[in-house]
Amino acid sequence: MRPMIYGCSHSGVGLALCQRLLEDETERIHLCLGCRNMQRAEGARSALLHSHPSAQVDVLQVDTSSTTSVLRAAHEFRLRYNRLDYLYLNAGIMPNPQFDVKAFFRGLLSGQVISMLATGVGILTQKDSVTPDGFQEVFSTNLFGHFLLFRELEQVLCKGGLRSQLIWTSSSNAHRSAFSLQDVQHREGSQPYSSSKYASDLLSLALNTHYNQQVRLHKQFHVPVNAHRT
Repeated sequence: MRPMIYGCSHSGVGLALCQRLLEDETERIHLCLGCRNMQRAEGARSALLHSHPSAQVDVLQVDTSSTTSVLRAAHEFRLRYNRLDYLYLNAGIMPNPQFDVKAFFRGLLSGQVISMLATGVGILTQKDSVTPDGFQEVFSTNLFGHFLLFRELEQVLCKGGLRSQLIWTSSSNAHRSAFSLQDVQHREGSQPYSSSKYASDLLSLALNTHYNQQVRLHKQFHVPVNAHRT
């Protein structure tokens, strides 16, 4: 049995992928759905078991915007399971966009109107908030909470010399122009979602490079890191 934890799986892409996994490998995987809302998580679990009665599906409460919740979830996971083969980081939020009229007219004058209308960059702004931990909410939910969860579960990855895989959901809205190393949390910007997704891409590449080097040097810890775009 191959243990797998999937973040935010009560609906949308998360639930659809879990259904597909169970269609292909019902007897080979043990799903653990990491969700913030436990009522919805139980509903997703019931739906999966209804269509796949023999499947092994558990739920785990985790809110990636909260460091306390992430640490608690990782601790509970380590108590329940002794290994983790796949970690799919899918949880994410995007604040409702607002149309910036002034930016639109500036774009008309600059000749960028086609690009702006095609991507929304520059004319659709988002209002972020701050978590009780002091982080920007989008940054914490979409990036930092995921990274913290991964690091806390690192000890159960690649157990027994087996290969594990980390998959991070990216987005076609991940634009380099929205991200700045001087403001990684995007406190001063108006595109927190795009910034967080571009940062996720950068972190995925960095982690992949790091663990590939470990494989070459030590030949014992192989965690391929992929960014899956939606």
